[in-house]
Amino acid sequence: MSRQLRKLRRDGFCVVRGLLSPARVTAVNESIHRTIRDQLKYLGAPSPAPDLHAALRTLHATDLGRYRQTVAALWRKAEVSGLMHHPRLFEFMREALGWEDVFLPGGDVVFIMAADLEIPGGYFGLDAHQDFPSVQGSLDALVAWIPLSDVDRRGYPIELVAGSHRRGLITEVDETATGWNIRAEQLLQAKWQPIVVSAGDVVFMSVFTIHRSVLIADPGRLRIALSTRFDNAAEPTFIARAYPTAYKRQVHRDQYVPDFPTAEQIRQLFD
Repeated sequence: MSRQLRKLRRDGFCVVRGLLSPARVTAVNESIHRTIRDQLKYLGAPSPAPDLHAALRTLHATDLGRYRQTVAALWRKAEVSGLMHHPRLFEFMREALGWEDVFLPGGDVVFIMAADLEIPGGYFGLDAHQDFPSVQGSLDALVAWIPLSDVDRRGYPIELVAGSHRRGLITEVDETATGWNIRAEQLLQAKWQPIVVSAGDVVFMSVFTIHRSVLIADPGRLRIALSTRFDNAAEPTFIARAYPTAYKRQVHRDQYVPDFPTAEQIRQLFD
């Protein structure tokens, strides 16, 4: 049994240092920056947006609705999805954990946190929760949390409760817009451990591990992190339940924009 597998079984999480190259992480940040700049150009925003945080801040201030749409779409960028499904992650699961086949349950997310990017009524960190209710796949399923920059104690880290996965599914929860939050009385003895990581590190945790976002950061800090999930195809109950996932694929066939595209737009594109 590998050291990482022993830690996962004991503590419900492990941090794999340097699993991804900093160059790949930088490429993802640059890809996100290009998308934000494209939106600013479309809007005719005057700011040159020299860095990603400045670009996000300008879009947020210029058109909050468009900002929300854009950041909600980032998980679908090829570079972003490619990092969440990088071969090094699958090599780790195969070599360190002994997984042979993997299912992708869905639920890829880009989390953006900064004091000047808060969305009224929208995401700004998550309270104490488990991820199993939003996956419902293999019992040994994993969350991979991938920071796109260094995250210290003053940079919106996540906190975990080591060993909490052994409690199983906690049903004493309050349903909120962002998920099921574990009630405070279930956390009275919890010992929270902040996770300090560098760009290129990956945090793997059980879908039963209790975790939350820390809402404390120094002024001017931006934290972007990716989150994805993996199911072990060989887990016996997953096989017995015929590979379920809490995520459903639907096709929106109604037109988002009426009378789009026009025939003229298509002709101009291909001419």
